[in-house]
Amino acid sequence: MYKFLICFFLISSNLLSNNKKLETFFNATKNQDYDNAYLIACNIEDDILKGHLITLVNLLTEKTPKTDNSVSTEPSENKELNFVKFLISAYQNNYAIKQDNLQAFKNFSSALKIAESLENEVLAKAALIGTLDLFAAEIFIGSSQFEPFLERLIELRNDTTDDFLILLYQLIFLTKADDDILEVDAQYYSYYGKLDSIFLRLKKTHPLYPKYYFEKGIYHKIEKDYGKAEDFFLKADSIASKNKYFNVLRGKVAWQLSSIHMENNQIEKAKRYLKIFKNSSHTLRDLFYSTRLESLIFQKEGIYDSAYFYLRKSVDVEYQLGYKNNTLESSILKVQNQTDKLKLDKLELDAQNKKIKIWTLALGLALLFGSVIGVLTYKNTKRKQLLAEQGKILEEQKVATLLKDQELATIDAMIEGQEKERQRIAHDLHDDLGGLMANVKLHFNSLQEKSISNKQELYNKTNELLEEAYQKIRAIAHEKNSGVIAKQGLLRAVNQMAEKISQSNRIGVTVQDFGLDNRLENSLEINLFRIIQELITNIIKHAKATMANIHLTNHGDVLNILVEDNGIGFDPKTIKKGKDGMGLKSIDKRISHLEGTFHIESEPGKGSTIIIDIPI
Repeated sequence: MYKFLICFFLISSNLLSNNKKLETFFNATKNQDYDNAYLIACNIEDDILKGHLITLVNLLTEKTPKTDNSVSTEPSENKELNFVKFLISAYQNNYAIKQDNLQAFKNFSSALKIAESLENEVLAKAALIGTLDLFAAEIFIGSSQFEPFLERLIELRNDTTDDFLILLYQLIFLTKADDDILEVDAQYYSYYGKLDSIFLRLKKTHPLYPKYYFEKGIYHKIEKDYGKAEDFFLKADSIASKNKYFNVLRGKVAWQLSSIHMENNQIEKAKRYLKIFKNSSHTLRDLFYSTRLESLIFQKEGIYDSAYFYLRKSVDVEYQLGYKNNTLESSILKVQNQTDKLKLDKLELDAQNKKIKIWTLALGLALLFGSVIGVLTYKNTKRKQLLAEQGKILEEQKVATLLKDQELATIDAMIEGQEKERQRIAHDLHDDLGGLMANVKLHFNSLQEKSISNKQELYNKTNELLEEAYQKIRAIAHEKNSGVIAKQGLLRAVNQMAEKISQSNRIGVTVQDFGLDNRLENSLEINLFRIIQELITNIIKHAKATMANIHLTNHGDVLNILVEDNGIGFDPKTIKKGKDGMGLKSIDKRISHLEGTFHIESEPGKGSTIIIDIPI
C-alpha cells in the first residue's frame, strides 16, 4: 500500500525526460539504492515502461521470481522498453530455482546489444553488471570468458561505484574455491591492496558497505586468520541486517561463518550457521555449497557414513553444475562467433559496394571490357562450384573412413573381450577342474585294489569329488551364460557375484545401488556386468585387497559405476595398457563402444578407484 501511495504522489512530477529518468534509475540500482530506484520508476510517464521497471526492481530486491511472472521479449518500437524486457528475462532465468544460465546470458547479451546501438553508456553498464554477476556466481566454469565484459566495463567507468564494482569482480575472478579451501591468483593481493583506498571514498551510509566487509572477511579467511575473518563477516551481517534487500548476502555470510567454526572445531556453531544458510538458499549452486560443507562437518565429528552420504550428494550436484557451465561457455562462444560473423558480413558488404562502384565505372568506360570480365567471373564461379563439390565428396569420404575405423575398433574390442573370456574358462578348466578330476582318478583306481580295508569310505569320498566336479562344471556353464540375462538383471547378477566372491576368496565385496529400480536394456546390462566382473577380477589378482566396494548410481540419463578397493594401488600414469595393464585396454574399448567415460584414481599404497559414466 505504501508503494502505491508513493506512485500516486509522484505521478504528476515531470522534472526529467523518460530517458534521463531511465539513466537515473539504473544508476540507483548500480548503487543498490532500491528504494530510490522504485521512486524513479513510479515517476516514469510511459505506463508500460513504468510497469516493467517496477517489475525489475522487485526482481532485484526479492531475487525469487515466480514462474508465472515471466516477461515477453517480443520486440516493440521502443528500444528502451526492449532493453528492460531482456534485462528482466535475464534476471528471471538467473534467479529461478532451476536456473537457466544459458538463456540468462543470451538475454543479457541482447540487452547489451540494444544499449550499444543506443550509444547509452549507463544502460550498457547495467547489462554488463548483470553479465558479470552471472559469471561471478559460476564456480566451475574455469575459463576467461568474463574478460571482454570486464574490459568493457573498465572502459565505461566514470565514478567511484564503478571503480569499486570492477575491483570486486577482479577479486572474485582471482579467487578459486575447492571444497572449503580458498586459493588465489598471484594478482589477488595486488588488487586487494586497492580495496580500502577505493571504497573509503564512498559515503559511510553507502548500501555497498556489507560487500566491502564481506570481501575483507574473505581475505582474512584466505590468510587463515579466522578470528579477523569472523569479525568482518559479523560486521557485514550486522549492516546487512538493517537492509531488507541483503538477505542473499546474509546467507553467504552464514555459510562463511559455518565454514570458519568448522575449521575451529566448533561443530555446534558450524551447524547453526549452516542451517541459517540452508533456510536462505534456493538454487542448485547453494545446494552444492551446503551439502559439501555438511559433509566436511560430519567428517570433523567422525560420523563418516553421513559425511560420505553428503559428499556423494554434493558430487551429484557438482556434476549438474559442471554440465550447466559447459553449456554456458558454449553459448558464450556461439554469441561471440555470431558477433564476429556480423563484422565479417559488414566488411563483405562494404567490399561488395566498392566493387559495384568500380563495375559501374568500368562499364561506362568500355562495354567490351565489361563483357570480358563477366565471362571471367562466370568461369570463376563454375570453378568454385566444382571445388565445392569436390570438397564435399572428400568430406563424405573422411566421414565414411572415420565410421569404418570406429567400427573396426569396436570389433577389435569385442574380439579381445571374447578371447579373454575363452582364456578365463580354459584357465578354470585346467587349474581348477583338471586338478579335481586327477584326484577323482586316483580315488577311482584305489577302489580296484582288493586289499583295501576302507572301500566304503573311499567310495563316499570319490562320490563327493565327482559331485564337486559336477558343480564346478555347472558353475562354469552358468557363468558362461552370464548371470545378467533376462531372468536376473544387472543388479541381482552383481550382488550374486559379490556374494560368491566374498565366500570363496579372502576379500569382502559389497554392492550399493541408488535408483536402479527398473531394468536396463538387456545387451547393455550384459556389457556392464562383464566390465564390472573384469574389474573385480583385476582386484582379486593384482590388488592384494581385503575389501572392495561396487557403487551403482542411476542419474536418469547417466549410469555411474564406481569400483574401489583398499589394495596396494598403482600409478595410472606409468601403467601400460594391454597385456601388462590388467586388461584396461579391453575395458576402455568396451566403455568407448558404449559412448561412456573411464577414469582411474589410484596411488601406490592407497588403493584404487575406477569411475565409469555410461549414458542410458
